[in-house]
Amino acid sequence: MTSSRWGGLAALLAGFFVLLLDTTIVAVASPSIQADLGGDVSALFWVTAGYLLAFSVPLLVAGRLGDLFDPKCVYLFGMGGFAVASALCGLAPSIGWLIAFRILQGLAAAAMSPQPLTLIRRLFADDERGRAFGIWGSVAAAATLLGPVLGGLLTASLDWRWIFWVNVPLCAAAVVMGVRLIPGSRGGTARFDLLGAALSTAGLSLLVWALLSWSPLSLPAATLAVVLLVGFWFQERRQGADALAPLRLYRSSGYLSASLAMASLGATVLAMALPTMLYIQEMRGFGPIEAALVLAPDAVVAILLSPPAGRWVDRVGGRRPAILGMSLLATSLLLIGLVVVLNLNPWWISVGAALLGAANAMAWSPLSAIAMASVDPEAAGGASGLFNTVRQVGAVGGVAVTGAILAGLESRPGLGFGVVFGFVGVVAVGGVVAAFRLPGVVRVEVG
Repeated sequence: MTSSRWGGLAALLAGFFVLLLDTTIVAVASPSIQADLGGDVSALFWVTAGYLLAFSVPLLVAGRLGDLFDPKCVYLFGMGGFAVASALCGLAPSIGWLIAFRILQGLAAAAMSPQPLTLIRRLFADDERGRAFGIWGSVAAAATLLGPVLGGLLTASLDWRWIFWVNVPLCAAAVVMGVRLIPGSRGGTARFDLLGAALSTAGLSLLVWALLSWSPLSLPAATLAVVLLVGFWFQERRQGADALAPLRLYRSSGYLSASLAMASLGATVLAMALPTMLYIQEMRGFGPIEAALVLAPDAVVAILLSPPAGRWVDRVGGRRPAILGMSLLATSLLLIGLVVVLNLNPWWISVGAALLGAANAMAWSPLSAIAMASVDPEAAGGASGLFNTVRQVGAVGGVAVTGAILAGLESRPGLGFGVVFGFVGVVAVGGVVAAFRLPGVVRVEVG
């Protein structure tokens, strides 16, 4: 039984690694994609933005589908779709088709993403769950930051199309493992809230599009998004146990504080990656592989520390590890920001990257564990979808704001990088405050 549990976790992590890897792997291959398929900078931007948009928006619906139809089935269906979409991305004959196939990838990733939290809760007892979340956190952190490294290696040694084709055998192996090792269930009997799904999908679509596009239509789109999401909130209040997103869980200090801290973590980690890579390459003259190596300690430290961090969570609870992790996050961003603003030797960024890896290791596991421990088992899928939505929208918002700052201060890049790291520093401090508000003892929110 023990081997089946850990084998099931391995099957979950294989798919989760691939979908997070594809969030960042495209960036370093972008010049090769443009040279091969053509298209302007705006089209190239939407190769990544289309994936993020399609990934972020359906997470609430996907989490609820896991409650209704069994998270194992939804996860394996999403993984199969992700493999097909990845193969199509590698075959794309034009930039327009690549964007379309990336949107399909994002939709499949959204189906997969909320299910591991629910399934880990099902697979592991309380005294092992922290360790399992620790391993899950190490994979999540490593995948996000290994993307540029693997993308550079595959593009340089083979062809940009292999950054997508490499997903196919990984997903196929994960599907085979998942069918055999992940436990299934009969699903739930609650009614699916179609109106809530429509309001949340439309509202989140407009909100994420407004954050990503920064066009003249962004303000009216964001305003309409707020109206739709307020309508969604009123709709959810009337649904009770059938709610698409169990917003009542925000009455739990554990779930609320863990969600806010995870949003801060998601926003800052992704938001700092692009400006750091641009600074190292454009301002300091590093090549793509050399620049990726500067940030490599992040992934290495996260991989090494996440499993023992998870065991620490099992022993002492999540609050102290989360506070340490979020504090390390703020410290690492301060150090990287000082290197950039003071124009120090860029290899000092590696020290900040190592601290960032430790922050990821210490924060992912306890925040996820506390959030899911605050949830009644019947609402686990919806709670996981909501938790992932907050994290992903936070990440999109962080990327959008930093992109807007860099674009607005393009003629003064030094000032632009300084403002960017000031922004991510403030967001990180907000995450520290949220971590201090985590409860020492988690109480499950029921009803």
